[in-house]
Amino acid sequence: MKLTRCAVVVSAALCLLAVAACGGKPRAGTPVTPTPGSPVPADAVIVDKDQVLTCGEGEGEGQGSAQALCDAIAGVASREPVSRASARPSPAPSVEQVFEAEVLKKGRPLSPANPGSGPGDPRLRRALLVDYRGVHESITKPGVVVALPAAEGRAAEFISARQAAGVFERFSGCERWTVGPWRVVLRDFNRPGVQIAAALLSAMSDEALKRSAEFSETIVTGPVPMLNALGDPAAKAPCRRFRDVWGHSMHVEPIPVPPLGTRSWAFRVMEGKSVTQWVEVVRTPRYVLEVRIPNQWPRPRTDPAVLLPRIAEAAYARAEAALT
Repeated sequence: MKLTRCAVVVSAALCLLAVAACGGKPRAGTPVTPTPGSPVPADAVIVDKDQVLTCGEGEGEGQGSAQALCDAIAGVASREPVSRASARPSPAPSVEQVFEAEVLKKGRPLSPANPGSGPGDPRLRRALLVDYRGVHESITKPGVVVALPAAEGRAAEFISARQAAGVFERFSGCERWTVGPWRVVLRDFNRPGVQIAAALLSAMSDEALKRSAEFSETIVTGPVPMLNALGDPAAKAPCRRFRDVWGHSMHVEPIPVPPLGTRSWAFRVMEGKSVTQWVEVVRTPRYVLEVRIPNQWPRPRTDPAVLLPRIAEAAYARAEAALT
């Protein structure tokens, strides 16, 4: 099996087993030599946060120590004690570590194939943000461009994997506000000449959440009538109040933001009195750009309503540089 990044929170004890001293220099996959007084176990293994680790395949240098890490992660996932670690008392946690992992069958690619009808415009891929104040593009699911037409179901699954707010059930025509313009495009404008670019940016440390928040970005290009339809905030009126598929009361509230492009506006999606998403949309003559911040834990140090226009401004500047 292969382990790579994907939202699995591992205990502090496993952090010490997997990432010894978190700032040391040893090569990934090699045993650590602890310094006197160090709390790091003698058989700890260094693993880079972006490393793809292969378990149970082949032999050679580093394979034994790498297998130890695989066994430890498997033990945590199954809630069964791992014999090599169970003999030691768990050290007091000092720094929380977040690991992202995905278990794949042998031979399966890290990401499904792009369902689009072509490679897409490379300029559109360069228009997407890849980093913002310590929040980075996903390693396992990097930014993509989907050229339409494409099978709607496959394309929706492919793009939604790069959406910070996740996949939502349909909301009686309110997907533009709860999911994003890209979902409306797949449903109503799935034809040649239309392209959707999407990227997910994630925080790999608590430190990054002091400066920013996890978010997703989409850019849609296509005929002017389509862009006009997507870039009309008046279409939000029927969805000011609605119910989700579970019957929960939802509504949309506008947020004031500085102007960008030809037109820009922002809103937050509410479930009762709780905010579930903060969203800004920027309309230009050539594209519609959206930044979406979900409610998340740990909470960012800065209010997402304050972060949103800052991120949108950076996204707009990058898109303008790439597409003009």
